[in-house]
Amino acid sequence: MLGIAQIVAVLMVVAVSPLLWGITQTVKARLQGRHGPRLGQMYWVIAKTWTKETTVPEYSSWIFRLAPSIGLAAILLAALTIPVGGRVPAGWPHNLLTLFFLLALERFWVGLAGLDSAGTFGGLGASRVSTLGTGVEPALLAACGILWQVSGHTEIAPVASWFATRPLGALPWTLAAVSMGFVLLAEMGRLPVDNPDTHLELTMMHEATVLEYDGRLLALSQVAMTLKFSVVIVLGWVLLGPNLPSIWANLAIRAVEVVLTSVALGWIESRFSKIRYFQIPAYLSLAAGLGVLAFYLIAGG
Repeated sequence: MLGIAQIVAVLMVVAVSPLLWGITQTVKARLQGRHGPRLGQMYWVIAKTWTKETTVPEYSSWIFRLAPSIGLAAILLAALTIPVGGRVPAGWPHNLLTLFFLLALERFWVGLAGLDSAGTFGGLGASRVSTLGTGVEPALLAACGILWQVSGHTEIAPVASWFATRPLGALPWTLAAVSMGFVLLAEMGRLPVDNPDTHLELTMMHEATVLEYDGRLLALSQVAMTLKFSVVIVLGWVLLGPNLPSIWANLAIRAVEVVLTSVALGWIESRFSKIRYFQIPAYLSLAAGLGVLAFYLIAGG
């Protein structure tokens, strides 16, 4: 039963990822006074892109061709390691450090593909994505420090079950939640860290690394992008959100949570502008500092 629930949960996350992306884009557009795309626009975009001819830059290598598949595989494996229902079958891999490695692996191959495209924008995007990663990873570790302190585990399922049965102070939880939110915005490449809607060379990060892609390779990158958006949201709620004894009840709660989070992200992106690139280290340092402070409050009793 646990195995079936986990597989169903991952299939649900994969299926609704483009829809969640569309919810955020639509909410943002409406709050900005624009009509915006349809909720299911991303499904149509991916399907249309998949049918187009695939071309590659003249001086690129096998790295450029393989990177979208590896990135998508890393995100799929990351989705499988998250106990969306709160519990996983015995022997099922669900370690936070493994999950962090998979997210870093996807980021690494995105940057590598940008460099291998032999284009100016690709190199620019790869440099920025790599720089962002060096700040995201320690900030994410700091944001999760409170979880390891109170539960004594680096595995996700025991952390989720621990929060289901034991109270946590409001202040440490709030600090950890804000820290996690800051880091996850950066990991998803959303405002105020990155703007997924722009192709301006002065501001784009992730978009610069996939600028040379088209056809099926671009479609794979788009699927990975939307799936990572959903995986990161689900991860945040599994770690800090309410978890009930019932697996199916948790799945229902997760569905409501990710939809509400998508709406909230649309509101955030309609109210805040992108920060300057050289302000990103301060942003990530603040996220890490809040996580460390929450850890200190818990460790000190």
